[in-house]
Amino acid sequence: MFLSFDQYRPGADELMGRVDACFTDAVAKKPGYLLLRTLMPSDIALYENLKLNTFDFESEAGIDQYIAELCEQYHKSFAARQGVLDDAVPVVSPVLGIGDYSAFVAGDIAFAADTSWSKPLLAEVGDYKKLPPLGTSLWYKRFLLICDKLMTAMGNCGLPFTRGFFSPMDLAGALRGEGLYFDFYDDPDELRGLLDYCADATIRFAEDIYALAERRLGSTKYGTFYLRDKINMSEDISCMISGELYRTFAAPATQKVIDHFGVGHMHTHSRAMYLVKEICALKNVANLWLATDPNQPRPIEHIKELCADSNGVCIAIDCENTDEIERNLDELKHGNFSICMPVSSYEEARAAAAQFDCYRSRG
Repeated sequence: MFLSFDQYRPGADELMGRVDACFTDAVAKKPGYLLLRTLMPSDIALYENLKLNTFDFESEAGIDQYIAELCEQYHKSFAARQGVLDDAVPVVSPVLGIGDYSAFVAGDIAFAADTSWSKPLLAEVGDYKKLPPLGTSLWYKRFLLICDKLMTAMGNCGLPFTRGFFSPMDLAGALRGEGLYFDFYDDPDELRGLLDYCADATIRFAEDIYALAERRLGSTKYGTFYLRDKINMSEDISCMISGELYRTFAAPATQKVIDHFGVGHMHTHSRAMYLVKEICALKNVANLWLATDPNQPRPIEHIKELCADSNGVCIAIDCENTDEIERNLDELKHGNFSICMPVSSYEEARAAAAQFDCYRSRG
């Protein structure tokens, strides 16, 4: 079903060595890495073509149909990039929208064609104590089954498997809903209890997924590259709170999860540029994907500020074209950056990768 890593991306060892070195130096606070990931139409097509609300996830046959379609879409996406020698790593992960990021605790998932969601469950902040034992929910078991089938389909292809998680604050927000924003002031001690619960839940869920990956993919060269000693978490809810509240409530719980696994790979949004400094102040953070929001600051236009606030952490940002890279090249070299640039064709992706190699050699 899948070709080998080297067939999809010639020079896989060189690529993974460069990516690994960037993350290692980022944790050590050593600047100087520039990575480029071109975003081709075929990359986006994977998510457009996978119609989540057409699959019956309540039956094993429906899950098998989903796995077959997901693998086919991944294969088409990776095959379309053959010969594009940028720094994009072909990775495999379940694609289920966002609902499964909290439904593993309890509750169900509602699917649309291209996303999913789950409803808040906690009428009061302390109601987390009434949740069913972790690991017993329908979607906890179902998600592990989906992962098992997907990893089995990957076989010995050598591609990395990955899985992101909500940070404790994001998970608390999904379980509690808008009431969370009152809890900071009305019941801060109980909120800390909820966040600690969410940290422990994330650790337990991730450990079960990682153990499965170790059994299925541990003997392959890069199958567990993004799992072993790493955790990938989003900090989206924190875009709605101050830096002070982040330090007081979110940071300790997020740090607990990072400390358990080793190194943190994080995500937040440009709406909260002030959070870059807070997240990058956490111990052992290697990477922060700073997604560009509409009508908000564009990170590519704030490189000097990002270099100062990132503390050596690799910042993954967007740009529109190679001209923006060229204009900011001198400043980019003072930090570690992974730049995602949309292209309209295979030929444009190849040309951009070749041009970016020239930038790298000038460093």
